[in-house]
Amino acid sequence: MSWFHTTRAAMQSSDPGESDYVDAEAVLESLVEAIHDRHGFDVTALDMTDYPLLVDLFLIASSDNRIQSRAIADSVRERARGSGLTIDHAEGYDEGSWILLDISGIVVHIFLPDRREYYNLELLWNDAPRKDFVDEGRPPEADGR
Repeated sequence: MSWFHTTRAAMQSSDPGESDYVDAEAVLESLVEAIHDRHGFDVTALDMTDYPLLVDLFLIASSDNRIQSRAIADSVRERARGSGLTIDHAEGYDEGSWILLDISGIVVHIFLPDRREYYNLELLWNDAPRKDFVDEGRPPEADGR
């Protein structure tokens, strides 16, 4: 059983030849891999299905600088499109300190560390089921853990 609920199953494929729904856990793992491919770190997923929102998951990540934030966002977009998912909305790409991508029920937040600390979505939604992902290739002391 997955660590998060899939009651809404909002992640519908944009490809008309595909089945109506995709494997949410596989999509999540793929998006996390896309973040790690561009050296994003401190990746956390929050299960939002128990809240009256039109979103199933928040996927939160940090980057070292604005250029890296954009590279992470590009990697996530490419991976999502390759999986047949729709990018429903995007914000913050030009500024780069907080990029938001709404991808078929998963909202990806890419923050610079100071912005992430300021908005602190993990504290705001602290009662949501949470999954932290291991930062591949990054020494533990590099991300403050």
